Amino acid sequence: MRQPRKQRQIQDIRKEELIIATLKSIRKHGYVNSTFNTISQEAELSRGLINHYYQNKEDLLITAHRYYLQNVDDFFRHVVMNTNDGHFAKLLNGVFVPFLRDTGYQRMLVHYFSAAWIMPQVLEMHRNLWARYRANIERRIVSVARERNIELDTRLTAIALTQMVDGLWLGWVMEESYSREDCRRILRQWLCSQFNEDPEN
Repeated sequence: MRQPRKQRQIQDIRKEELIIATLKSIRKHGYVNSTFNTISQEAELSRGLINHYYQNKEDLLITAHRYYLQNVDDFFRHVVMNTNDGHFAKLLNGVFVPFLRDTGYQRMLVHYFSAAWIMPQVLEMHRNLWARYRANIERRIVSVARERNIELDTRLTAIALTQMVDGLWLGWVMEESYSREDCRRILRQWLCSQFNEDPEN
């Protein structure tokens, strides 16, 4: 017998509340110290409800991470697809994505980075996300280079650029000694030097 639509909607809402509570717990307590107890406190829902929806802590942590990464991917696509100023602007905005908004979850993502080495599913999610990101950036680089008749190794340029983004992002999160605007300025200047653009324009 099929569940009534309203009951399914309530279940979906409860699952999302638990996922968001999991992300908050990891941000606050770290990956290792997040438990069903800390998650239920964040969600203000019973621990029994978590057990009802998720087999174990690992299942919930992986689901929460997949949810967060999908949100990141959707935001990237939204930013790039809504840029109407040509190929170079799409490339520029694409590399700016990690520095366009402060979600408060940056440290949580660092916790997941460390967990990736003990959780193969998390590592695979990261590899898939960054492979898609790098491939998208490379396609943008190809379009800009073709448009400007510039010859360069687009694969190596994409690797260099995405690693620069990663390094700037990690330093911004861990050191807190420079700003998102500093990161955008560095990336803008580097890209402008590669494609003969005026960074002030």
